[in-house]
Amino acid sequence: MNPDKQTWDLLIRALKSSLDDAGKLKFETWLKKAENRRFYNNLTHVWYEIQQRAASYEPDHDRLWSQLQQRIRSLEPNHPAARVPRRRTFLMRAAVIMAAVAAVVLVIIHFNPLRPVASPVEQQLCAFEGKSYARLADGSTVWLHTGSTLTYDTNFNGGDRRVKLCGEGFFDIAKDPKHPFTVEVGDLKVCVHGTKFNVRASSDNNITVSLIEGSISLDTGDGTHRQLQPGEIARYDTQTREISIECGNVAMESCWAAGKLSFEKQSLGEVCRYMARWYDTQIQIDQSLEHNYAYTFTITNEPLEEILRIMSRINPIVYTFDKDNSVSISELK
Repeated sequence: MNPDKQTWDLLIRALKSSLDDAGKLKFETWLKKAENRRFYNNLTHVWYEIQQRAASYEPDHDRLWSQLQQRIRSLEPNHPAARVPRRRTFLMRAAVIMAAVAAVVLVIIHFNPLRPVASPVEQQLCAFEGKSYARLADGSTVWLHTGSTLTYDTNFNGGDRRVKLCGEGFFDIAKDPKHPFTVEVGDLKVCVHGTKFNVRASSDNNITVSLIEGSISLDTGDGTHRQLQPGEIARYDTQTREISIECGNVAMESCWAAGKLSFEKQSLGEVCRYMARWYDTQIQIDQSLEHNYAYTFTITNEPLEEILRIMSRINPIVYTFDKDNSVSISELK
């Protein structure tokens, strides 16, 4: 895609966290298209990566300039090192330019002895197509699901550890009793001290929090606080602001962030629910097949169609891929 000047101005202000209310509304509307989200995710990733690298070492200006020139030349269609399809050339050039600007700004700030104490600014991590992994400044780690974002201040490790999540994330929090860790998802706050848990905000106005180990509390902002124990799953209705807690399969809830997905004598319906999350696609099955059969197998990096083909050989089912890449499963007749 090739954004016009107004859109570029909007994206730059979004990256710098300087949007006003009208700009935020316009940006959120623009971001609703999948193509636009992919474009912005690529830009934010390069922006964040260059910021992180530029802040961690003293740059050799001549070497950096030489590398930047080589990188730009390598993106030319006829350059021997070019491996990027033509339709992505514009995006890559734009990302390189914006990354260079970010690096230069950081270098100037770093070497200016008269600079004022920096005010906290927001940084944002975005997931690409598939899951993305990040290690935060305090040693905590987070996996982000496709299309999810994590936002936090640059002084994250200097006080209360607070992040904002949009989408789904799996957290492994470094213990630090003096600095509580809080995940904000809409108007729900998940307060932790050192634990592993999964948070998922879905499109049906529900937020699901699954606790693997440790202890967390949920704060709805209206005086309601609920404690969660390992093995429990909490569901928060964003409209009624009610929380329900029950024991559940928390390991399966966070399986998408692991290296493998294992099933032990589980029904077709159960298998399909988790495969849908693993492969990030919709899988619809006939209700009559929901509780049928019992599958035991492990998935690592096998394609979805390969798994479905094996399942259809074991039991009398048929599957079809629709135009939007969703899957329909029915009984073989």
